[in-house]
Amino acid sequence: MIISTWLHDIQWQDGWKAMQEDARIRQPSVWVIDPNRFFRRLPIHGEQLLSSDEIAKAVRFYQTDHALRFKAAHTALRLLLGYTTTSNPAALQFEKVHHNKPRLETPANTGIQFNLSYTENRAMIGVDSGQPIGIDIEWSQRPLDIETMLAACFSANEIAFICAQKGELRQRFFTLWTRKEAILKLTGEGIGDHLPHFEVLDGVHRAKKQVIGGQPPDNVYLYSFSVEEGFIGCFASPIPVSQCLFYRL
Repeated sequence: MIISTWLHDIQWQDGWKAMQEDARIRQPSVWVIDPNRFFRRLPIHGEQLLSSDEIAKAVRFYQTDHALRFKAAHTALRLLLGYTTTSNPAALQFEKVHHNKPRLETPANTGIQFNLSYTENRAMIGVDSGQPIGIDIEWSQRPLDIETMLAACFSANEIAFICAQKGELRQRFFTLWTRKEAILKLTGEGIGDHLPHFEVLDGVHRAKKQVIGGQPPDNVYLYSFSVEEGFIGCFASPIPVSQCLFYRL
C-alpha cells in the first residue's frame, strides 16, 4: 500500500546549531541546504572534505551555480554522516547499489541510510537509521511543459486532481511528482512507463510491488511538506514516521 499525507506546521531548526549542541540528533531528519548561505557559514577549509572524485564532478558542471550546489550538498552530506557515525567526514567512502543509489561503504555496518535530492538553488538530504528512505525536493516554478507529462506520469485520477483547479496546477503537479520521485529514490528504481500505474493521491492506495519496481517494501509512507515559498518536498519511508526533524543549513 501507498499511504500519502501532508505534514503541516513544521518547526524548522538551525542545522549548524543542532550539530554543535546536540550530542545525538534523532532520526529521521531532513536537511535543506541553501548553497550560498551554507558556504557563508561553513568553517574554514570545509570544502577540503570532498573527495577527488567529487571535486572532479563539480568541475564538470557547465553552470557555476550547479557546481556550487553540488559541492554544498556533498560537503553537507559528509558533515552529517560524519557527525552521525562519529567518523572523520573526509574519510567516508561511498558505493553505488541498485541503479546507482549511493550507500555508505566506510565506515561499514552503521545502519545509517541517506538520500539526496537537488532542485533550483536548493539541495535536500534525508538521514535515517536502519530504514531505507527516499526524498525529493522541487521548485514549483521549474520550467516544465506539464501538460505533455501528465499521461506519461500519472493515472486518470491523478490527472483529474492536478487539473481540477487551474490556479493550483503547479502546486498539485509537483506535490504528486515529488511523491513519485521519493518512491523511486526509496527503491532505487528509475523513471519509466510504470509511473501512471501507482497512485500517490492523499490517503491509502493499493499498488502491486512489480508495478512500483525495484524492491519496494510492503507499505510506503509518503510525507509531503512545504520547504519554503515555491519549494515542495517529500519524504518516503517503509514505516510510519511519528516524528521527523527538519533543519536548514
